[in-house]
Amino acid sequence: MNDRIAMLSLAVFYAALWLPLGQQAFLAEHWMKIGTYAAPLLLFVAFTARDPADPPRLDDVRLVAVVMAAAYMAHQYEEHWIDLLGRVYPLRQVLNDMLSAAYGPEAASAMTPEALFIINTSIVWLIALLAVLRAEAQVFPALAMAGIMAVNGTGHIVAALVSLSYNPGLLTGILLFLPLSLAFYATLLRRGMATFAMVAAAIGWAVAAHVLLFAGALAANVLGLIPVGLYYAMLIGFGILPLALFRSQGGARMARP
Repeated sequence: MNDRIAMLSLAVFYAALWLPLGQQAFLAEHWMKIGTYAAPLLLFVAFTARDPADPPRLDDVRLVAVVMAAAYMAHQYEEHWIDLLGRVYPLRQVLNDMLSAAYGPEAASAMTPEALFIINTSIVWLIALLAVLRAEAQVFPALAMAGIMAVNGTGHIVAALVSLSYNPGLLTGILLFLPLSLAFYATLLRRGMATFAMVAAAIGWAVAAHVLLFAGALAANVLGLIPVGLYYAMLIGFGILPLALFRSQGGARMARP
């Protein structure tokens, strides 16, 4: 019953994002601000709901999934709201400048506010919420969430090394993403709660997600090869895909104090 209520709540949340209630323009511009203020609330609920006698552990899949969600929301603050240089909505311009340099001036607006909203609420928020929801029965969605963090954090570091300069999201990528994702992988592998094949699949899914978000934005918003609605549907479908993988592998119930 609890799982059904949680799934219904998740469905209502996403319905509120997508139903034509006049909120789309607001959300496309301000979604990262909502996440910024939601992150402390997520952590408050997750840690106060725990048994005080049970210390936090990296093999507690549900707790770590909540922490990863909050960490990503902090990262989205630096990426998409205000970065360390004080720039507002910084990554949108950085990505469009990069795409414009690679594909010409017609790609200068490939990453629209709407596209970034869909990308971050489907590929990121969706898999994070699914990881929390399925933690008791299936560990792979949490591994996929860790994969998104590991791949994204590595991308920020590589970009900084190539350009010898700061990029929006670099600080949280270094301080939050890589330590948390790698420690989570190492713990679950050591405890036998995940296999190397599962971790490789999770990282592969995360790499493919990054390819999809860039390639899809170009195909839909620049080249006109696919409808924008199809691109958005592909992102949402890809965010749900981890639910179908490694379904027989357990989650938090495998953990032992």
